[in-house]
Amino acid sequence: SVTHMEERRLQQGPETTPWGIDMVNITHLWSLPPAQHVKICVIDTGYDLGHEDLPDNVTYPVTGWDTGNAAKGVWHIDGHSHGTHCAGTIGAIGGNQAGVVGVNPDPARFSFHIGKGLSDSGSGSGSDVVNAVKDCVDNGAHVISMSLGCSNCYVQAYDEIYREAYDDGALIIAAAGNSYSDVAHYPSGYESVVSVASVTQGGGPHTANYGELSSFSTRNDQTEIAAPGSYVNSTVLDNKYARKSGTSMAAPHVAGVAAWL
Repeated sequence: SVTHMEERRLQQGPETTPWGIDMVNITHLWSLPPAQHVKICVIDTGYDLGHEDLPDNVTYPVTGWDTGNAAKGVWHIDGHSHGTHCAGTIGAIGGNQAGVVGVNPDPARFSFHIGKGLSDSGSGSGSDVVNAVKDCVDNGAHVISMSLGCSNCYVQAYDEIYREAYDDGALIIAAAGNSYSDVAHYPSGYESVVSVASVTQGGGPHTANYGELSSFSTRNDQTEIAAPGSYVNSTVLDNKYARKSGTSMAAPHVAGVAAWL
C-alpha cells in the first residue's frame, strides 16, 4: 500500500527543475546519445494519461496493465495521484515550458509501461503487485519502479517471483518504507530488489544537512541506496503539480537514473 507522508499542491508557472534532479547529478548525461531505448515500468496507482507534462500515448507510446477488475481501476486513470507523481519524477517532459523536468526529460529515449498494482485508494494486494511485475517483465521492462510496500510481510513465493524477474534482466527498485524505524519492509527487503531510503534538501548544496536522512525514512540492513524524497515537486492530476514526501518519492529518482545505465 501507499504510505502518504505529505502533499503540498502548487500553482505551477514556467518549467522548473526539482531539487532532486540536481542532487542525482544526471543533467550532464542528457546530451549524450542513448545506448538503447529503455522501457521503464511504474507499478503504482496508475497514470494520468493526457497530463500536459507526461508522455501521452499519442506522440510517445505508453502501455499498461491492470487487473481487469473494474473496482480496482484501470492503468491509464490514476484516482489517487501517487503513481502520476512517481512517473513525473522519472520522466516529466523537459523543454516544453510546462511544469517540471524529470530525471529522463526526453520521452523519445524511453517508454513507460504502467502497472496498476494499487487501487485508486492507494491500497493493494501482494498478488496484484507481483502480477504487475510479471507483466512488466513480459513486456520487456528494463527497470521496474515500485513506491509501495508493507512492514513485516515477507512471502517466500513473492521472493522467488522477484528473483525470477531479476534473473530475466529487470532491475527492480522499491521504496524502503516510511516507518521512522528499522522495521523490515517488503518488497524492498527482498534480496533481488534495490531498497531506497529518502534524504532531504536541507539548506541546499554545501550545507551541513544537505542529503541528510529524512526523519520518516526506514533505515535497516536491507536499505542499499538513498535519494531525494522530501518535498519533491512532480506531476499530479489535472495538469497540476505538488510536492510530496516519502521514500515513494525517492525510489523513482533511482529508477530514473538506472534507466541511463
